[in-house]
Amino acid sequence: MAPLAYLPDVLGLILWNLINAFVFLYAMWNLSFKNDKLKIWTVGFVLLALITSMQNSQSNALIAGLMILGFSLAEKQKMIPAVLLITFTFFVKIFGIAGLAIFIFYPKKWKSALYILFSFLVLAILPIILVPFQQLLELYNSWIAMLQADHSVSYGYSVAGIISSWFGLVNVKNWVLIFGIIGFFIPFLKVKLYDNPLFRLWILAYILIWVVIFNHKAESPTFIIAVSGVAIWYFSQKRKTINLILLILTFIFTILSPTDLFPAVIREEFIQPYSLMALPCLLVWLKLLIDFLRLSEGLLRRILHKFSLI
Repeated sequence: MAPLAYLPDVLGLILWNLINAFVFLYAMWNLSFKNDKLKIWTVGFVLLALITSMQNSQSNALIAGLMILGFSLAEKQKMIPAVLLITFTFFVKIFGIAGLAIFIFYPKKWKSALYILFSFLVLAILPIILVPFQQLLELYNSWIAMLQADHSVSYGYSVAGIISSWFGLVNVKNWVLIFGIIGFFIPFLKVKLYDNPLFRLWILAYILIWVVIFNHKAESPTFIIAVSGVAIWYFSQKRKTINLILLILTFIFTILSPTDLFPAVIREEFIQPYSLMALPCLLVWLKLLIDFLRLSEGLLRRILHKFSLI
């Protein structure tokens, strides 16, 4: 933020939003889809969510873009920039660290681990250009204290929010987190599928959704990350009725509900109190989890050959 901080507020804000939009759109367009038509559909689906995020001047589109772009670079075996981009997301929003899981798919894992460690060290000490070392340590301590306190503040639009508001349960965050962590790692048990690019792409979509719906501080601008995962998942495979229904539900309740196109009374009386914004993304995530459990090498090859990727 340092370069933008020296600019007039209006100019800095415009540039900040342009950076978010450019990185995100560039990343989405660089996905290895079979043709540009699929890319246009994918970008078109998330465009309104991108606008919502930009209107709130948040960094979520940047986070999504860096995670997706990091994945695309890793697919091209450009590990150093891929690691750097995804590691950088951690220092903007801590949940970006989940994106580092993709590096288990690629050869020379020990090199990737070294790149990750080096990137963390460099990015952690980089602020000393502007901040004295002792003050930097105090800032990190303050950050850790804030994260610890933050866990007990709210449920947000999340799985924990759904369970709490629908069933009146309290103190469910830790249980939800345990479930989320177990669910996160289940697809990685399919070691034989690691060489399949479609499997890796679906893992990316799975992670993008996961980091939002299991984030107890998720709010409407955050969902540009999750709906990017939904779009990647849907447009990278054969059209199925159940998938189309989930896509439509995501568009209505996750993308449209925060906007003025959605009736305010429904938004205020139902969407917000019952965390309905997160529900379609949760259903897509569960559908992906079930699909992962059922996937075989032969099925993935047939889908890959016929539909999504080159």
